[in-house]
Amino acid sequence: MKKRKVSSILLSLALAASLFTGCGGAEPAAGTETTPDAETEAAETETAPDTEAAAGDSGYKTTGEAYEIHYIARSNEDGTQMQALYEIIDMYQKQVNPNFSMNIECISDQQTHNQKIRTLAASDELPDWWSGDVDSFFYELWNAGMVANMGDIFKELGIYDNFYWCALNYPSTADGEIAGMSWNAQGEYFWYNKDVFEAAGIEKTPETFDELLEICQKIQDSGMTPIGMEGQWRLLRYLAFIPWRLSGNDYIDKLAVGEAKYSDELGIQAAQFIADIGQYFQEGWTTADSSTVMEQLKDGQFGMYYSGTWELPIFSDENGELLDNIGMFQLPLTGEGDVNGFADSFSNGGAPMFISAEAAKEEEMMNFLAFFWDHYNDLCLELGYLPPGQPSNIDIATDLQKELMEDFASVTSYAKCWDVVVDVATSEVLLSETPNLTLGNLTPEEWAARLDEAAAMNIE
Repeated sequence: MKKRKVSSILLSLALAASLFTGCGGAEPAAGTETTPDAETEAAETETAPDTEAAAGDSGYKTTGEAYEIHYIARSNEDGTQMQALYEIIDMYQKQVNPNFSMNIECISDQQTHNQKIRTLAASDELPDWWSGDVDSFFYELWNAGMVANMGDIFKELGIYDNFYWCALNYPSTADGEIAGMSWNAQGEYFWYNKDVFEAAGIEKTPETFDELLEICQKIQDSGMTPIGMEGQWRLLRYLAFIPWRLSGNDYIDKLAVGEAKYSDELGIQAAQFIADIGQYFQEGWTTADSSTVMEQLKDGQFGMYYSGTWELPIFSDENGELLDNIGMFQLPLTGEGDVNGFADSFSNGGAPMFISAEAAKEEEMMNFLAFFWDHYNDLCLELGYLPPGQPSNIDIATDLQKELMEDFASVTSYAKCWDVVVDVATSEVLLSETPNLTLGNLTPEEWAARLDEAAAMNIE
């Protein structure tokens, strides 16, 4: 096994001081990692028997040697996912290997995070773990043999069948290999304010997109704003709704390789839906922020807001159940020619985590992963979100968590994110031009022509 250098400040000390110091995206200070001198190595050797005894008591294998994982996470350092990881690291140090540590850099900005991974990959210095997407850049690393096959790792650990289908398969390659690790189970819903619905005379949630538009009009006629919106990426979800229901991922997959056009019938239908529903967004939505919009939904300023179960802490009470004035409904159908059902939508396992092929060869890495998955799913429920695999104790789940996990377990196919599937340059055009449909600056046909032109230039 490759022996790692010992950090001058181990994670256990950092946890005692402030839980963790590696997050926030800052570079480590020069000289924080040093080569152990002879005295340090001797001390480690002397403590090895005790470490091995402790490991034997814990039931997990370990060499007891100093070992550090470098993880660049696309996450906030105080997110629930990171909280669970910190707890498990602390448990592993106490129960298995006190000389284990993890150097974590949390970079929440996607563009900054992705650029750092690209820079490190170019110099053959990939971290042991990193967050990402199964996109064109990922395939460069995968085809070069730089990314571990996570499906093989799960099978070796005996946990492959413990994952929910969607969480397991979400970070998979085009030919079905499981390339990444999902951190949670996420489903996307329309959250709605029950008081706004009641004031507008709406008695049931919509089952089709036509019914959704009718509800929007009723809310607007009652003097309120139908939909709270923010973010370009969220708008692309709306763009994908109808193509997803009528073709699954077939249309976007063909768009990505130039076998379909945005000016095809499905593309025009998608653009027309954006133009139709965009009139129901709040004024100034392009500069709104999600936290404000969600609070406004709770306050009754909007009727609906489309987002995912990662918002559970916002829309839940202290007991983990939905707030009294908040409800949720699944993505509607077209009502004619749908190729999937209510349970199948933008379900996912969150931004997946990849492991470098080199790191996956190391014994302590596999030991830690085994320990991690013995504890992680239960910790997810305790921290208030949905695990990617079946927990050992479902009794600790709230009624809402049980309902959502039941939904997630029913997923048999998931929608791909358009801005991830298409090439980076065309994605930029998608993100910049699609808002113009909602503002009336482009017709669906004009929008499609611009996208077709961009795709023709960018697809090799």
